[in-house]
Amino acid sequence: MKIPEFLVFAKFIAVGFLIAEVWQLSFHLAENSYLELHNSTLWVKIGLILAGLLLCLTYAVKRDALAVVTRMACSLRIDLLIAIGIGVWIDILALSWLTNTHLALKNADPQWAPSALFILCALLLSPIIQHYRPKPKRPTQQLYFISDDEIDDPSEDMLESEAEAKSFAEAVLKSGAHNGLVVGVDGPWGVGKTSFINLAARYWERSEEKVIVCRLEPLRYASQPDLADRFIRELSVAIRRKAFAPEFRPAASRYSRLIKGKAEFSFLGFRLSLEPSQETADELLDDLDEVLRSIGHRVIIVIDDLDRLDATTTNNVLFTARRTFKLSQATYILCYDTEILAGNDEEGTRAREFLEKFVTVKLSLFVDSSSISNFLRRDWQLTENHINSIPSDTMWKLGSILNELADILDGESAAKYLPLIGDMRKVKRFVNAMLLMQIEKSDLGRTDFNKRDLINLMLLHLNYPGQFRRIYSEETEGRSGVFSVFREYGAPSFKNSDQFPKMLESAQESPSFLLKQLFDVKTLELTSPDSLDEGILASRACFNQGSHRNLEGYLKLIVRFATPEPQETFALYHAAVEKVRKGTPINSVLTSNDFRFERTHDRFWSVLVNQSHDFTYPIAEDAINSLVDSLPRYSLIEHSDRGLRKRAIYSLLQLLDRAGWGRTLKRRRENSAENVIEIAFWIFGEKHFEGKGLIQRIASDDRGVLGWNDLMLFRLQCCADRQGQLYNLHSALAVHQDQNAETSGQVSRLTLTGMRGFSQKVFETFKRTYIDPQRNFFTEVNNTPNEDFLGRPFPPHDVLARNGDNFIFSDQSISAVRSAIKGFVIYQLSNNSPPKGSGVGCGLYDESGDNDAGEIAKLMNEYVFDFCFNPDINDDNTFLFLDYCLSNLSSSFFHGEDDDGFVATHASLSGGFNSKRLAQYWSQHRSVIRNQAENTSERLVVTHSYIASYADDLEGVFAVLDEMASQTFPTLSG
Repeated sequence: MKIPEFLVFAKFIAVGFLIAEVWQLSFHLAENSYLELHNSTLWVKIGLILAGLLLCLTYAVKRDALAVVTRMACSLRIDLLIAIGIGVWIDILALSWLTNTHLALKNADPQWAPSALFILCALLLSPIIQHYRPKPKRPTQQLYFISDDEIDDPSEDMLESEAEAKSFAEAVLKSGAHNGLVVGVDGPWGVGKTSFINLAARYWERSEEKVIVCRLEPLRYASQPDLADRFIRELSVAIRRKAFAPEFRPAASRYSRLIKGKAEFSFLGFRLSLEPSQETADELLDDLDEVLRSIGHRVIIVIDDLDRLDATTTNNVLFTARRTFKLSQATYILCYDTEILAGNDEEGTRAREFLEKFVTVKLSLFVDSSSISNFLRRDWQLTENHINSIPSDTMWKLGSILNELADILDGESAAKYLPLIGDMRKVKRFVNAMLLMQIEKSDLGRTDFNKRDLINLMLLHLNYPGQFRRIYSEETEGRSGVFSVFREYGAPSFKNSDQFPKMLESAQESPSFLLKQLFDVKTLELTSPDSLDEGILASRACFNQGSHRNLEGYLKLIVRFATPEPQETFALYHAAVEKVRKGTPINSVLTSNDFRFERTHDRFWSVLVNQSHDFTYPIAEDAINSLVDSLPRYSLIEHSDRGLRKRAIYSLLQLLDRAGWGRTLKRRRENSAENVIEIAFWIFGEKHFEGKGLIQRIASDDRGVLGWNDLMLFRLQCCADRQGQLYNLHSALAVHQDQNAETSGQVSRLTLTGMRGFSQKVFETFKRTYIDPQRNFFTEVNNTPNEDFLGRPFPPHDVLARNGDNFIFSDQSISAVRSAIKGFVIYQLSNNSPPKGSGVGCGLYDESGDNDAGEIAKLMNEYVFDFCFNPDINDDNTFLFLDYCLSNLSSSFFHGEDDDGFVATHASLSGGFNSKRLAQYWSQHRSVIRNQAENTSERLVVTHSYIASYADDLEGVFAVLDEMASQTFPTLSG
């Protein structure tokens, strides 16, 4: 039988005494003041009494006094109630000792009673008013990040742990017979140990058995020297909240003093020591156990976050808890991660041994990757799963990344990813990182970012910041370091840097795995670069050289939150091509807001041509027609992102070669001569293309001289000897000229045959347009408005935003283009050069037939010298000739001269013309030309390479012309 707790009984006797004494003092004080209220009506007196009682009751209720009284009543402690009665009896017995005090209050000023009442009311009213006073409503703010709070309600259980938690809670309750049962809940950080215990505690508190759950978090007071005392205080508070057990605190205090040992202190220079009582620890534990049995409650003590302490503190906590494990009414639950506790040092090993010695039974928690992947795919949408701190539309925008992450966790490499993203805490951290990067504000569907590469880089950033910082320092600001793959000139495949394998060997397992997923050529299967889709080159993070600075874009997104403009992404153009595949007219795509600049049209045509192999006939026809119609709308002046008109010609050729033949409504016919000849029908306007031939359309009258520049560039690129990789087009031109023509073999012969009919058709058109009606091509080039060189706007508005580009094209740049057009068009028509790798000239051929005697060159020489440059027809023709000469100077570097200027030579002045015909022209008109030149010395000729002046450069030109004339016509020299 245990010793009674005298302090507990003394406390309740004192409570009874004080209650009785306060009553008597209040009565005497009120009796003295009652005479002041004898004139007041009865209802005033009753109102004051009721108001005071109501105030006291309200305060008591709000302070949970009723709950305390209920617990005391349920305890059926008659002995303590008798102790209170004894205290009242003692107060009655002590009346004679307190007579003077009572008499003093009875004779005191009557104002003391209302003063004391008002003070009491003020003390009680202040917290009540503060409680009921309406609080200012704070504006409801939408949280932006997911909190990592543990769950308390089964509706918040996103990993379906409720059933396991209920089973665990039931098992703990059924183990009541065990003396000091210790259950270990083992699991890695983030697996949800605290949430699991919360779900179990919810079941314990609602069970029929009376249970007190005490949560001890040693991390909060690990630095305190007396952990045992702290544990006992926490346990005492938990018990007082649920049951009436006044003996527990004194007994626990004695036990605490016992395990602390002797206490010493100094007083006036004397060292004094206090020894604990003579009771043993077992006797004190029996007393505590008896108190717990008397209240009829089970106590479940949860020690959480044990693995967050250092090894020494962990051992101290375990040892402290070990000294209280003998309570039969108590069950201990330790939450920890064994691997974290064990570590690699000696203290960690001791912690593992402590656990093996103390833990009776262990429950290990795991999270299945399927649970996380299900959450990522769909469960977050459920209202009961409270990721409600993030707006639903934001989560929808993050859905593509979350779905990709779910696919990773369902894939073969899931085990490699689980240490990085294998629990809800890591998932929340990952989502918060995406929110910080403001990914939801950028439509990832309209960017080139590969979702898996983005995930891998983010995991590196979150888990291995040192490794990520190295990638950032080596692969940004235009640099290409160890991580990006490259392809050496002429090499058959991509390769990694020589340092990359060494880095993988030195890295830990998880970062090494992520680096392989991001950059390793073998893992990414980049062994056949020629077969890589353009989308891969534009999206994968391993490419970070040249025009594909993909990795730098990823890094800037993660670090700088910078997303590329849609117009800079491959995805925009790929999506536009997909719209075209589905029947959207190309013109409607090009006039949309996303394609307001010429550079966007350039990229669109490039992507469309690259993906045109499987176009059906309607799509191919729309593409070719749209590109031809768009040529006048593009600038011929190359500046910044402008100058698309020339590149559009190359795109047209590729489009014809890939999609301009063999098309049907559904599938493509085989590659044969009778099918590819359709390309020639496109060019010449034959068969079902009658009236829509490309020669006719490109060089139509409304396009003027610029159309002829387009046509001659188009024709030049059709020459097979230029190695343009247009096999189908070359074959079509050859077969169109001769059905029995060879489509393979000597390139010069194929070029000569294939370009004959094309050249004759072009010259026929030129002759009909300029020669026969006596129109001077050179004059029309000079008279072409400047705006035509900049391109015409797309109706109904200028989608290329020329005015908004703030580009200022000088007269010199336009003059240079004028000079280039004159020289290029006339040269292509007049030169009779055979195919030697730079194309065949129209002048090589006759107007008709296959003799190739240079009849076209002869006619062009007559047209130019007898009409265009003839001063007898128009005085201005002299300047056309002089402008031509000054625009065809040759660099002095190639002639062994010291200066770096441009000079006239026989070859440069002849150009594509017949040198004898030029000499004849000069001999005939030399004096007239010289006289007119002397009067216009300030005239300039601008080219892309130099600016020549009449004053400085004509004398050199005249000297060369005189020399050519003297060599050709010796009898006329001098």
